[in-house]
Amino acid sequence: MQLKEINSLNPQPNEIETLLTEEKILENSEALLRDTTKLDEILYGDDNSIHNQLFASHLLDCRSVIDDVNQHVQSYQSKIEFNPIHLEELRERSVALNQLRKKYGGSLEQVLAYKEKIEKEVSLVENFDEEIAKLKNEIANIRLRLNERALQLSFKRQEVASQLSHLIELKLKELGIANSTFHVDFKKSENINGDVSFEGKTYEVNASGLDTIEFLISTNIGESLKPLIKVASGGEISRIMLAIKSILAKSSQLPVLVFDEIDTGISGKIAQAVGFSLKKLSNYHQLIVITHLPQVAAMKETHFRVEKSIQGERTYTTVKQLSDAEHEAEVATLLAGATITEASLRSAKELIHASRNI
Repeated sequence: MQLKEINSLNPQPNEIETLLTEEKILENSEALLRDTTKLDEILYGDDNSIHNQLFASHLLDCRSVIDDVNQHVQSYQSKIEFNPIHLEELRERSVALNQLRKKYGGSLEQVLAYKEKIEKEVSLVENFDEEIAKLKNEIANIRLRLNERALQLSFKRQEVASQLSHLIELKLKELGIANSTFHVDFKKSENINGDVSFEGKTYEVNASGLDTIEFLISTNIGESLKPLIKVASGGEISRIMLAIKSILAKSSQLPVLVFDEIDTGISGKIAQAVGFSLKKLSNYHQLIVITHLPQVAAMKETHFRVEKSIQGERTYTTVKQLSDAEHEAEVATLLAGATITEASLRSAKELIHASRNI
């Protein structure tokens, strides 16, 4: 019924404004026609008209002027277009459109939008079976594409998993975890209502694909593989993450990486290898590194010193950004302890210089 009511009037965008303009023109034409008719009656309408009163010879010139005026009035009057029937039709349509506007939205644009919405709903009801068949076909096509791409992704992951594991094990050896075994574990969730079919079985697909992937690691000979999140040592976790991030540096999307106490249990060449790896990784990510190792601190772009102090019954933590000279002194302190010697300062400068060549 609503659609029929709207269609019966068939409103057009901005039609009310157009009708009001046309009404105004016709109303003005009506007034002009009325005024010119009255003027014609005054000039020539009856025995008392101005024209008939001007008989005296000395008024003949005035009669001539009156004749000219009347001629102009009649000419102007003949050009006035006024159709009272059309004006009434315009007024009636304006009333009907305003009633429709108030009933269905507040403006003709909203009425037309409401009409379009109803038409879609009617079309959906009228073509329900056809729409259902169409949607089922779309779902079937999407399932086919999903099946193909999920399997492609799974196969590709498995192809690179062994290579990735080998590269991470080599990197861990550089970082002081010599006897590590790294493994990428693949699991699929079997479900008879799953979206992907493979080798006679169906599997669920999640946001990351067909596989649920877990990194497993053993850091010592004879130990079984454990999930990465269950590795106990904080220092080991940091170095393992450093190894993984170093291998995946170019493809990772993380803008900032934090390494806390990555130097736990290492020194010497391994510590320097950790520092070099961090320096290279910083080409791809912003790194925040908490360290006590001079080999790591020497690699800085910006060096902050964190200190604690006790004042009264309160403990305060201060953070200071170091200048280049203060940075050299801090690295020397990490090398030699509280007393900075010429040898420790020279070693600090050598470490810092080495970092600039990476």
